[in-house]
Amino acid sequence: MSRIAIAFLLTFALLCTTSCTKDVEYVAPDSSYGLIYNQIFAPSCALSGCHANSGKKKNLTEAVHPLLAGETAYGGLINGLAYNTQAANAGLKIVIPNDPDNSFLYQKIIFDSSAYQFGAAMPSGGLVLTANQITFVRQWIAAGAPLDGHVADRSLMQ
Repeated sequence: MSRIAIAFLLTFALLCTTSCTKDVEYVAPDSSYGLIYNQIFAPSCALSGCHANSGKKKNLTEAVHPLLAGETAYGGLINGLAYNTQAANAGLKIVIPNDPDNSFLYQKIIFDSSAYQFGAAMPSGGLVLTANQITFVRQWIAAGAPLDGHVADRSLMQ
């Protein structure tokens, strides 16, 4: 192997060990979904004992159930399978665009008034979403749950 090739491989290995292993913080889009991600999912769901890496429940930072998996989060939410067996048997998916009443995410945050009381209310641990936050999530789902654009009343999240 030539010296140039060896130097290239060593440089590449050095770069990967110093930069490839660093976590890149996800920046949610400036949109209704971004507000939900930043103001609801991140502070209320990705907690120890809930859906953080150390939690006993489904890890929401994994791509397979990604409420908080950075860039893959949105894709896993839309028409994603509910992990709760009763919810899955009832035909609920995590978020069904235009259909908050059959979206498991919405049913979990309105748990006390939901016809689908599967598992426990979310968020758990005494955290509570405001009525405005719940309305915002419902509006977002009812408007098709888009990744981009502001489709829900932003004043509800202030």
